[in-house]
Amino acid sequence: MPKKYSPHTGHRARMRQRLANTSPAGFADHEILEMLLYYTYARGDTNEIAHALIEAFGSVEGVLDADPARLQTVLGVGEGCAVFLTLLGEISRRYLAQKISDGAHDRAVLDSPEKVASYLALRFVGATKELAYVLLLDNSMRPLDCFPVSEGTVSGVSISVRDIAERAYTKKAAAVVLAHNHPGGVAVPSGEDISTTHRTREALALLGIPLIEHFVFSDRSYAPILCRFEEKPPESIAASPIFDKIKQNFYNRKGDRS
Repeated sequence: MPKKYSPHTGHRARMRQRLANTSPAGFADHEILEMLLYYTYARGDTNEIAHALIEAFGSVEGVLDADPARLQTVLGVGEGCAVFLTLLGEISRRYLAQKISDGAHDRAVLDSPEKVASYLALRFVGATKELAYVLLLDNSMRPLDCFPVSEGTVSGVSISVRDIAERAYTKKAAAVVLAHNHPGGVAVPSGEDISTTHRTREALALLGIPLIEHFVFSDRSYAPILCRFEEKPPESIAASPIFDKIKQNFYNRKGDRS
């Protein structure tokens, strides 16, 4: 008995041939997502799943930023697919950070709060959970290292002061900057943020390494914490221009946007 014709018969082969003949920039968001899902679904129609994901989360960015549990609420999305998309979102953020932080930027002199904030801000682009990063500087205020120390929930993160002190000592850092984010919130330091800053500063002081600032980032602003110790009111500064500049620099490098 002859097989019934389906409009999806040979669809994957046609999509792959189209990709071979043209640039992926010419594909719609759902088509790129559909083809990515080929690697988690050996067979079957991923076009419908891609459409459902875009509809549920509004955009590719929304899909890649979504929590794995929420991804699995979409019809057809299993645990393996959710894990794949979560990892894809994380690798995209790391690619963005490393693409912008090329050799020249990595060795730039970060001799002002604005330069330090701009350098750190790209670590939090697209983050939906609280993250904490430590920036180590040498005697010339150039980056020695910038590394994540923890990842939390959407409302909290735990920072290991010991890990920070050990890494700073091993790298022979001249100064340390701590930063974390409040995704979906405001750049207002919590009591725990201030307590962590005190503990970190005291631990590093025993090693003769100053903690020169602890920044709190939100989607729209950032604020330094250590100014509280100097009896100055914490100033919340608009962060959107920083994020906009980061994204614009990235797209200019890629040549995708003007």
